[in-house]
Amino acid sequence: MIKIKIKNRIEALRKELEFHRIAYHVNDSPTISDEAYDALMSELFVLETENQEFDDANSPTKRIGGTTLKHFVKVSHQFKQWSFDNIFTYEELESWDERNEKIVKKENEEYKPSYMCELKIDGLKVILTYESGELTKAATRGDGETGEDITENIKTIKTIPLKLNTSINITVIGECWLKKNDLDKINQEQIKNDLPTYANTRNLAAGTLRQLDPKIVAKRNLQFFAYDTESELGTLGQQDKELLFLENNGFLVNKERRLCNSLKEVQDYYESQIKQKNNHTYGVDGMVIKINENKYWEILGFTAKSPRAGIAYKFPAEITATIIEDVKFQVGRTGVITPVAILKPVLLAGSTVSRATLHNEDEIDRLGIMIGDTVSLRKAGDVIPEIFDVFLNLRDKNNSKKIIFPQFCPVCNSKLQKKMVGKESGAKLYCVNENCDAKHLENLVHFVSKKAMNIDGLGEKIIYEFFELGLISDYSSIYRLKIEDIENLFGFGRKSALNIIESINRSRKIHLKNLIYALGIPNIGEVAAKELAKAFKSFESFKNATLEQILQIENFGPASAESIIEYFKNPKNQKSINLLLSELTIQDQEEDKTFKNNINIANKTFVITGSLSKPRDYYKDLIEKLGGKISSSVSSKTSYLLAGEDAGSKLNSAKKLNIKIIDEAEFEKLI
Repeated sequence: MIKIKIKNRIEALRKELEFHRIAYHVNDSPTISDEAYDALMSELFVLETENQEFDDANSPTKRIGGTTLKHFVKVSHQFKQWSFDNIFTYEELESWDERNEKIVKKENEEYKPSYMCELKIDGLKVILTYESGELTKAATRGDGETGEDITENIKTIKTIPLKLNTSINITVIGECWLKKNDLDKINQEQIKNDLPTYANTRNLAAGTLRQLDPKIVAKRNLQFFAYDTESELGTLGQQDKELLFLENNGFLVNKERRLCNSLKEVQDYYESQIKQKNNHTYGVDGMVIKINENKYWEILGFTAKSPRAGIAYKFPAEITATIIEDVKFQVGRTGVITPVAILKPVLLAGSTVSRATLHNEDEIDRLGIMIGDTVSLRKAGDVIPEIFDVFLNLRDKNNSKKIIFPQFCPVCNSKLQKKMVGKESGAKLYCVNENCDAKHLENLVHFVSKKAMNIDGLGEKIIYEFFELGLISDYSSIYRLKIEDIENLFGFGRKSALNIIESINRSRKIHLKNLIYALGIPNIGEVAAKELAKAFKSFESFKNATLEQILQIENFGPASAESIIEYFKNPKNQKSINLLLSELTIQDQEEDKTFKNNINIANKTFVITGSLSKPRDYYKDLIEKLGGKISSSVSSKTSYLLAGEDAGSKLNSAKKLNIKIIDEAEFEKLI
């Protein structure tokens, strides 16, 4: 039964990957991200390796690329064009090196390699043929043996020499790519002409090289990095010497490379490039590591599709694919019941992810998700894993299960109620039991968090443990903790206990906006807490505010205002707050004397997007201090979009609405 299930999964993956291969390589219309495609391919490779009775010579794992388009002439490559295997962790890098060492030592050779590290450019592989030093043919990679003749298009790229300094027969391999700012310019033209925009530089580079008119190609300013050769130049003996040869013969070779003498040096360079990846003018999704000495390449040889002496070390994926193994229901601090997908663990953005929120029943219905489904997973808000698509073709009908929402709270077993939460949010299930332990715990976790009371050392696990032991029960009980309560607990000691108590004592002096946010009043987030502190100046005024007074604050609607009134009417909350206030010194909201309203910033609405040189909170705080406002989404009311690298959909929205787009340098001029 298990083998049948595995066989069905393998066949479904092969069919799905073939569909996406044609969409990407043949039609230039990718339907999923490269990272999600890689994740599905990796799963298939593992299943085939562990279950070789289901091997198939036509499996996608046996292929190198895709078939060629009919409107270009097919050409055969003199040298087969291999692809590199992918790795994602340092452990996999070590395993790759250990395998190579075993092979080399079997040949009675000493294994002391150095490693040439080059960035993996997000572009299109191109193969150039030179005869007696003159460019005679340029081709796409195709399936590794046959590609498409794109010679006339390639001749328009100024970084490719038409004649070498050396009269030699040689094949030069490299990556064709497009600058990010050129993508922006071309997309602006597309918008003006009511044409679809290009998703990324790789798609546009691929589409450009397949234009039949070289004049169009010439206008798009394509670039080319050369990185490899095939010829008698093997006598140069080393990859770094080949790169120097290419530079000396007029090719553009990426300067961002490093020769390393150990895997630790490789890892250090890799980690530095993760931080720098958004600062390059080109797209980059990883690092290619090649053993520098050609003698090892000869010994190591090739697998069915890859050279053993090179590997592609991919940067942490921000989008991937995995399987929903189960769904659990979590009780939030306001009592809302949230479905949480339990995932087959997968590496995403540098960490292992095994859980992701499914938001609510409406979202599950919209996506059509079932337990057992293969799904696309991405980062949302830079941190939270989010499921955004389902591979319906991979659904195993015999082993998939519908997600059934509970009728009773999974913690306190009280009857759940469905409430509408605004027109956009839809209906949500709630536990309305005020004494539900889950709600208490989540409120305590929120209370000590960084943007609330900022009590360092009291993370979620410790809050849970202290609650279970009866050491804390409400907000004020945290301030009655003593060193002796903590130091004898398992996993703690005198020093860690002292650190927690010191952090608690530091939080006794708190800004009004932080306290308002820390209380966890429904519908009152961080931005709303700031506005309330600014409007009422003191906690006493805030606590006694009327509905009319709250509604006078800009952007405050009935739902938020009524939440505040209801919160302070509750006798249990009144008692909890009075006990808490006896432990705190509140710094009432005062105007910051060091900042005055800036005529360019005051009353203007800013949206911030993309990767910036400083944290977003720096810009948010500065804009607010200068009298401006922050919004999370672009609309006709937006005054400025402050955009960094990889700005994404918000940048496109701003362009369509003719919103003023500024970078960090332009922002500095404004202030």
